Amino acid sequence: MRSILLLALSASASALLPRSSPHCQQLTVPISITANTLIINVSPPQNQSELTGLVTKFTSLTSNVTRHDVQGQTTLNATYNIWTLLCLPSNNNASTVEFAIHGINFDHTYWNFGGEDSPYNYVDAAIKSGHAIFIYDRLGVGQSSKPDGIKEVQQATEIEIAAQLIDYLKTGKSGHAFSRVIGIGHSFGSIQLIGIVAKYEGLLDAIVLTGFSPFPGGLNTAIASFGLTIASQQNPGRFASLSNSYLTIATISNDQLNFFDFPFFDPRVLQIASDTKATATLGEFLSQSASVAINYTNPVIVVTGAHDFIFCGGNCYQSINGSTNLIEPSKDLFPAVQNFEYFIPANVGHGINLHYGAPEVFSKIQAWIEGLV
Repeated sequence: MRSILLLALSASASALLPRSSPHCQQLTVPISITANTLIINVSPPQNQSELTGLVTKFTSLTSNVTRHDVQGQTTLNATYNIWTLLCLPSNNNASTVEFAIHGINFDHTYWNFGGEDSPYNYVDAAIKSGHAIFIYDRLGVGQSSKPDGIKEVQQATEIEIAAQLIDYLKTGKSGHAFSRVIGIGHSFGSIQLIGIVAKYEGLLDAIVLTGFSPFPGGLNTAIASFGLTIASQQNPGRFASLSNSYLTIATISNDQLNFFDFPFFDPRVLQIASDTKATATLGEFLSQSASVAINYTNPVIVVTGAHDFIFCGGNCYQSINGSTNLIEPSKDLFPAVQNFEYFIPANVGHGINLHYGAPEVFSKIQAWIEGLV
């Protein structure tokens, strides 16, 4: 059995990365979209000092990005190449496909971390439950297109890309026919799922939001603690070709602070996650928000670690508006949903899949999906 612990002992960096199973098909899919993006009055920072000043401005207590730096909307028409991976059970006979969107600081490998037989591999959990699963690198990340990081790589653009990819699965263009598509997101990926069902309420049959809450109280502190760095300066070996609108989290300490709950993770997992971290853009940070999905009626479950630093300020059991925790109020984003559940796993931080408790979380999610009518 190959485990993440064995992988961590390898001297080869490539050996630390997940492998595709024999039942996975990799494909770069051209996606054409029309999106209403924000006109953001910010230029790529000329140097790290300027970027730090921008972060200070945007995360201050009196910050008002909408009033000062967003000047309406514009229509974006574009085509992008999106790297995708569709994995199926050994019999290639799955009626349900899970559509997974990773969050910031990761690429698609958040979902198959460690490769086959790793306890941190959510793809394995889905496959063992008899589901297909579709993972991909979001726009601006990994092996997908990397356009302008302010004007183009924004939430609205990525929602339209995701909607097109879901349609790709539902209409059989992947070469497989699925009768049910379940969305699962992590962090910014969860925010995108909410945006998808708010605009296209019938597109997904159910959604799983992980690493999410509607509580805004800790977000500015978390973003400030990222230590956002111009990606090409933080790691020239990996990101030298990117413009200064592409950013990354500064150090392994910043990664741990925001994504890991000490001591409930393997330090070697933290090291691998930090070594393989992905980028985010200024456009993403300045455009992301969760909207109310007024007409969406299908099932929802929210799964967020008890010590999520980004979406709970490190404690999801704070009382708010009559609730005993910060996760239950997510229901307010889905006023027409009858089947709503939430789960707050103990000893888990924001990067749920990278904790010792990941297998329990995976089992909970799969059991919930299995119970859907």
